[in-house]
Amino acid sequence: MLTDVKPEVSSQAKSAQVHFDEPPPLDLRYEVLHKPAPEMWEAMMKVTPGMANAGQDRFVNELEAMAAEMTGKEAALFLPTTTNGTVLAHMKSDLRGKQVIMESRCHIYWVEALHVSDLAGAAPRLIKGENSGMMPLDEIEAVLTETAYGYQIPTGMIDLENTHNVYGGTVITQKYTEQVSELAHRYGSEVFLDGARVVNAAVAQDVPVLALTEPVDHVVISLNKGLGAPLGALLCSRADLIADAKLMAKRTGMIAIHKAGIFAAAGIIALTKMIEGLADDHARAHRLASALSDLDGLYVDMDSIQTNMFRVSTEPIGKTALELGERLAVHGLGIHVLEPQAFKMSLCYAIDDDMVDQAIDIFKKVMPEMQ
Repeated sequence: MLTDVKPEVSSQAKSAQVHFDEPPPLDLRYEVLHKPAPEMWEAMMKVTPGMANAGQDRFVNELEAMAAEMTGKEAALFLPTTTNGTVLAHMKSDLRGKQVIMESRCHIYWVEALHVSDLAGAAPRLIKGENSGMMPLDEIEAVLTETAYGYQIPTGMIDLENTHNVYGGTVITQKYTEQVSELAHRYGSEVFLDGARVVNAAVAQDVPVLALTEPVDHVVISLNKGLGAPLGALLCSRADLIADAKLMAKRTGMIAIHKAGIFAAAGIIALTKMIEGLADDHARAHRLASALSDLDGLYVDMDSIQTNMFRVSTEPIGKTALELGERLAVHGLGIHVLEPQAFKMSLCYAIDDDMVDQAIDIFKKVMPEMQ
């Protein structure tokens, strides 16, 4: 049965976040709110930039080749953001007048301003996932084969998100990725993977990134989220799509990054040095989540704690996440409000064990005040 899903964020609270005049001392809102690792700065300072747009920057070339090999694709394109890669993949995939299947709470639908419709001419078709971002396979197939009044709406693409942001960094498995890709290809559709944190997903499941990306047609990977680079993402796909995407990126200014090699050097460090620390980020996230789940007034689904981020419900205490966030901010702790009664916390290389202890102590101090 297909599901019409209403947003779980009220219009009143859609943009509600705690205001900070400057970053809080203990910022667990989002990975991109931290400085790059020292090794990245060192690598960046050694770069003599080349003409990246003409293919004459060895750092950009090396990074793109590394990403293509890692994901099992023919080619890759270095871009400023993962959204750039998502937009380009959809614009160059012949989606106009077709539908794109996506999970009902995915980042592409809720955060990226419906570029799927505005720029690619496609209609989003939402299917509710199973508290993990994995849409039921039978419902996907029902959409792919659905007819009404003698007509069938063609499906051009299925979008996956791994890890899934709103569900709290939950992972999509290799088997599921393969099953969705087989379904899509059987019915003449393609699969796009929003893999902003797919490296976290691979580490959490102890599989190579290739296992989660090779089955899909296109994937975009972020360098500046869990991996900590100052800028950048990589769109990986067929050589012909990358060539078309590069032309479109040039026309729209997406690859007009002067001195791109400086940022690519940090990206190389991200893919070669930062992956080894992700398991520690996951362990710290689990320890923090476990401590919060023991506090009266908060609920954490511990089965969902799989990577470096997690969601927490304030429903047991009857307060909004924004109210709690404002009290935590007084003590220098930042959280990210997801929904009226849910917030997210994200850990990364910049958050160590002592900082996790500090966060736990702040929650222990604040929660009794909220009663």
